[in-house]
Amino acid sequence: MEHYYLYRVGIWLVARLPLWLVYFVAGTLGEVNFVFSRRSRRGIYANLNHVLPPETSWFRRWRDARLAFRNFAYSIVDFFRIPLMDRSNMDRFVRECRGLEYLQGAMDAGKGGIYVTVHMGSWELGGAYLGMRGIPLTVVALPHKDQRIDQIFVRSRQESSMEVVPVGGALAKLEDALRRGRFTALLADRDVTGKGPVLPFFGEPCHMPDGHAKLALRTGAWLYPARVYRRRNWELCIDIRPPIIPDPAVDTEESLTLRCISYLEEFIRSNPQQWFSFYDLWHATELPIAGEQRQRPPARRRLFVRDAGRSADATGKTDDPAGKTADPADER
Repeated sequence: MEHYYLYRVGIWLVARLPLWLVYFVAGTLGEVNFVFSRRSRRGIYANLNHVLPPETSWFRRWRDARLAFRNFAYSIVDFFRIPLMDRSNMDRFVRECRGLEYLQGAMDAGKGGIYVTVHMGSWELGGAYLGMRGIPLTVVALPHKDQRIDQIFVRSRQESSMEVVPVGGALAKLEDALRRGRFTALLADRDVTGKGPVLPFFGEPCHMPDGHAKLALRTGAWLYPARVYRRRNWELCIDIRPPIIPDPAVDTEESLTLRCISYLEEFIRSNPQQWFSFYDLWHATELPIAGEQRQRPPARRRLFVRDAGRSADATGKTDDPAGKTADPADER
């Protein structure tokens, strides 16, 4: 009940208040979250240690970590704006979309397409925008306990001809959609199955998702590395790269995943302050998997996180007596 009215209030506010004011308030709340969410802050610092050059100053690391919280808050505003978007005003929501011409190739060939992206920008709004541009999109979504919340987004999904499939049996449903020539989008920068292969990510071994590679080899769907990122004036941009066309005679799940990883690394390096990764992907022992906590085998090295002089070892234990990690991304 409370969540439903929170959504209604959020949509009402973004529809009536000046957008700059809404972003300002959201950014301020993000700053507060940065100060008080100690574990999430440490996750950001730990991941930035892999992304930024070793000689990066402490101030630059602090600034990028703080901005990651701000940018995540901006993405929540964008989420509330989705029901306000339609074909008549969609260009006010996304100022630039590069690479749309690449998608036509897959559609002309009768193939489906898989956007391979990262936790950056506003991927939900970007997907709705592409649907309104005529790209047949099928996505996986968790149903809300209060069905009235789902109804809020029905109009924008109908406007964009978006198919929504539940989490249960999602892989089979996505495979069917791709065989019908539809597109889907998968976040590929964090393993959420607990079974992802260990591959180099920013030069160090990390559990990585490979569902996009499996689907591409099974269905012949083309892989499109893509990102949604934000410019300085809060404007959203979509960047779609040329397709990776799978060849079952040559490609493997690992080879396709590695080719995609190279693009993901480029996206993150270009805008590290917009990467919403609140877990230490390389060394954390506990990551949320389908709403549960999964224990990972501890690694054999220590990682020193530059936050208040505290350190975290490979098992995720720190000198912080606080409870389990709380990722602000999961509070959405």
